[in-house]
Amino acid sequence: MNINEGNIFEAMRLVLPEHRRIMESWQCARSERIPPVLSEDELEQMQYTLSDALQTGSRVRLTMFHEYGDAVLEGVPMHDGRLKIVTDDGVRVVDVGRLIKAEMV
Repeated sequence: MNINEGNIFEAMRLVLPEHRRIMESWQCARSERIPPVLSEDELEQMQYTLSDALQTGSRVRLTMFHEYGDAVLEGVPMHDGRLKIVTDDGVRVVDVGRLIKAEMV
């Protein structure tokens, strides 16, 4: 459909690179999320799950908050001053401040 036929959005495909960068940064800023506020019960449940998994060597699934989508790590937790998780890909350090969910697998 041409612009002469009433499609006023046909010309919108021509966007300057400067405007495209501004639109992408604006969309990126709109898609950012705020971290959830966890209750004391949820924090205690996560602590119980992690301590039980540390003692027994069980696998856990940890959900980490990120601004654009949560990351899920699955593996065996270990603690040597910092919380780490041994996954199939290797050992990863867990940022406890971003932890929003811990469950046994």
